[in-house]
Amino acid sequence: MSSLDFTYKHIDDYIDRSAMLAPTIDPKKTMLLVLDMQKACAEPGGAMYIPSTGGAPEGKDVVQPVVNVLEACRAKGIPVVWSLWGLRPDGKDAGFADVKWGLVDQLATFPGSWGNGGDELVDELKPLPDEPVIRKHRFSSFYGTALTEYMRRAGCDTLVVAGLSTGNCQLATAIDGANQDFKIVVLADTTAAIPSGKDDPMGYGQHWEALRQIQANHGDVRTSIEFLQMIDA
Repeated sequence: MSSLDFTYKHIDDYIDRSAMLAPTIDPKKTMLLVLDMQKACAEPGGAMYIPSTGGAPEGKDVVQPVVNVLEACRAKGIPVVWSLWGLRPDGKDAGFADVKWGLVDQLATFPGSWGNGGDELVDELKPLPDEPVIRKHRFSSFYGTALTEYMRRAGCDTLVVAGLSTGNCQLATAIDGANQDFKIVVLADTTAAIPSGKDDPMGYGQHWEALRQIQANHGDVRTSIEFLQMIDA
């Protein structure tokens, strides 16, 4: 069994997907964002590795769906942009993160700080030379980055988001993209969320709540399989 099985079998039991912004995908107007697929969260043994809870995917299990989507988008000529999340070890760009996470004066050794190993992409995923890589310090891949310019320049009105994590970077990116009237499509089997620490029942917890919020207000929730079918891959 895979931690993805619950998503494939029950996504429509826990998310009302009756209203879709992008019922079809035009590859000429679509961009793929590979979101923060970093070792800290997606590689077993990573310092912030994400286990499965409440039927949500486990970190390691989302890697192959992201690979599948990436390869298909490249084959279809869909432009690809990457993002990496991290903080300065001196905390100058941390905002309130160190306070909220109990890391005051500890960012120099925090796995999420640049240069501490957790910021590296998983080995299965490598950008091509012409694929921009965004280094960001906030959850949204739009905030303080050139992502909007990349999309406008490419003539794209739709952003497909594949990667981690659901309750943080997926949700923040979806909100910021929707606020600019981009159609956001997040892929539920390519993402996972940090557990709440409680015994989340199946279909509940941070991952599922974020997906429900995105679908209700900011974009569409699909699976990678559905997306690949939409682009005839």
